[in-house]
Amino acid sequence: MQADALLSQAELDFIQDMQHSPQLNLADPVSSLRVNGDRRLNELLTRLIANEQVTLQANFNNQQLSFPLQLVEDEFHALHLQLGSPDIYEDGPMLRPWRLSLERPSPLLGDHGQASDLWVRDISFKGVLLEVRGNAKAPSRFDLRFAPGDVPPIGLRGVLRRRINARHAAYDLSQTPAEEIERLREYILQAHRQAHPELHAQPAF
Repeated sequence: MQADALLSQAELDFIQDMQHSPQLNLADPVSSLRVNGDRRLNELLTRLIANEQVTLQANFNNQQLSFPLQLVEDEFHALHLQLGSPDIYEDGPMLRPWRLSLERPSPLLGDHGQASDLWVRDISFKGVLLEVRGNAKAPSRFDLRFAPGDVPPIGLRGVLRRRINARHAAYDLSQTPAEEIERLREYILQAHRQAHPELHAQPAF
């Protein structure tokens, strides 16, 4: 190596090792997607995503994952496709959202963090099964926060779908704000990763 070189051989070797590291060459599989195809097909796909709700669907072990596709603009004003957190469904006689059953029920919280009499037992991005504790009766609707473990509170608005018995009721979450549903999807996706590690495992290179 020449005496006036800016980098030592050890530094050059380190940079080359970093560039060829498989971990650095793996993109986050849920964050972005590059589509290579015919120009006309790409233009059609771009128009559809800009004006309609377009999803990418995958089936795995009697489960269906539906990823929303959206267009994002980078700092160079180029458009890219991006995948959002998926809606997860269970196949069966009817296609229904995958429900996370909590090992320990978690109370819904009020504005000041106080526990309510409504405790979450099962939850999906569409609805929630609540256990009603104390002397309370299942309300016709609620506007409370879901904060299991160390998860920042997720605001939920539920509308009664049916009372199952004196202590359990099912609620629809369709009136919950979209940004809160997106946070709920992300929480459910993390739980799905733990329940089905074989699906979410990183590919080996």
